[in-house]
Amino acid sequence: MGLPVRVAVQLISKNRQPYPDVDAVYVLVPCAESIAQVIDDFTPTTDPPLRAKYARAHLFFSGALPDPLFTKLSASAAAPYIKGIAELYIEYNPIESRVFLTTPSERPFYALYSPNASGMRSRDLEASADRVLSVIASLGIRPYIRYYRPPGPASSPAEAMANCLQSKLDSYCAHLRRKAENYKEGQSANLLTSTIIVLDRSVDIYAPLIHDFAYQAMVHDLIDLESGDKYTNSTVVASGETQRTETELAEATDPLWAKLRHQHISHVSQTLVKRLDQLVSENVGIKALSSLSKRPTLNEMSAALAELPEFKRLQSSELISHPAGYIYEKSEESLLEPRLIALLDDRTLSATDRIRLLFLYLVHVNGGIALDRRRLEEVPQCLTDDDKLSAVNLCRLGVLTKVESQADVQPSSRSRYTWEAINRQDQDELGPCFVPAVKRIIGEHIAGTLNTEMFPWVQQAPPEGIPRHIVNTNATSMRSKRGGWESRQHGPQKPAACSDLRGTLIVYIAGGVTLGEMRAVYEIAHKYNRQVYIGSTHVITPRGFLDDLKSLHL
Repeated sequence: MGLPVRVAVQLISKNRQPYPDVDAVYVLVPCAESIAQVIDDFTPTTDPPLRAKYARAHLFFSGALPDPLFTKLSASAAAPYIKGIAELYIEYNPIESRVFLTTPSERPFYALYSPNASGMRSRDLEASADRVLSVIASLGIRPYIRYYRPPGPASSPAEAMANCLQSKLDSYCAHLRRKAENYKEGQSANLLTSTIIVLDRSVDIYAPLIHDFAYQAMVHDLIDLESGDKYTNSTVVASGETQRTETELAEATDPLWAKLRHQHISHVSQTLVKRLDQLVSENVGIKALSSLSKRPTLNEMSAALAELPEFKRLQSSELISHPAGYIYEKSEESLLEPRLIALLDDRTLSATDRIRLLFLYLVHVNGGIALDRRRLEEVPQCLTDDDKLSAVNLCRLGVLTKVESQADVQPSSRSRYTWEAINRQDQDELGPCFVPAVKRIIGEHIAGTLNTEMFPWVQQAPPEGIPRHIVNTNATSMRSKRGGWESRQHGPQKPAACSDLRGTLIVYIAGGVTLGEMRAVYEIAHKYNRQVYIGSTHVITPRGFLDDLKSLHL
């Protein structure tokens, strides 16, 4: 028989019961407070006489432990008790297979763009850089960094973030050189390079305002989901009772959602109807629906299926409880009239949709003339004072909503990034589709045509010997093999083999990422057969973006 195992999960910040004969496993944030607490746990006292709290310690840090803290720990009374240290590099939230969040604070948009949050901005950028470094370590890459530099003399969030990340990356690589026996300078010379492109929300203000007709984006745009990813479907059965089924719209747990989320809503509706038709054709009891004068809706089919014992299992499945039918009806109700004024005055459109339309126009004309702005604001009478303030707050993203006329604009040697935002070649059956700037930027980067003045490299461009369209993986497994706790075990993984050896590309957007931008990364990765990832401070929906704009002066 093995020895008994005693498990007690305790917060290090709380008063804890000692177990002097039991080993302790610590999972810690690499900060001064954590180190001080560990040292205190293993420092005996004479008044009152206390032994070390635990027999031995095994330390796991969520990120890189700074060298000064490592030195302090190794010189402390706790050192003889410590049997191992590992840096896990898990300080980020991978919400999808190609998407991660850094979530530096509860209000990341406010921290980056509010004039009243200068202190918060630097802290958030520092925290985000630490978490992007964890992604770099997890992927086992050593990337080149470039960033978006919009017009204007002030440093943008993207530039500040890129410089902070470069500094941390340099320290990380120097740390590995000192600690890893098997690291050699020439070891990575034959490997291609990886790249991180740091952007901020000002690079594309259209994306968080438009209606995106992909399934995932429309679900989050038009439905209030619980906890961000849970949908509750209500079905009225023949007995008159309402049955509610909760579905988690998650890539890992819902294969149908993973398959359909990036498709156009019309394709999703057709797919689900076909699957239901197949089920209906196999059951006599439900075929009566087919004799109706109009095609049964998804909800009608769902209610009929729910009455059949053999289909009870499907009542809770992803097929029946997906909100595609509701979304498709909503999209048809949101068809726009061609004229701006008519739309702004159209009471059949929701207040939020009219506000989004107004903001899209202001972004398109770069703020326009003050007199025109004031006239337009009076058309949709749904605008509150906060809505009008948020229109002015577009200036924090580079839209000129604080000038009286375009003649008052100070000339700049640099221009904003512009791109062909309408794709007329791969358009769907409803017409041309919107292409977010991120997709164009990645495409131009891969092709080697991305403007180096608008998207400069932080330190240096990739070596001339490497074609620009194959940019970047100075990657190596930098895991220490030396035993003992004093030579820390590091968590970077060996880079996954990529079939075309073109290296990894990460796009990071400070200030929020949209569902459409997330979808674009999957499309690019599939098209070019590359490892492409996108990260941000948080995911934004159109309604969330409007709320963020309102908050900037609060």
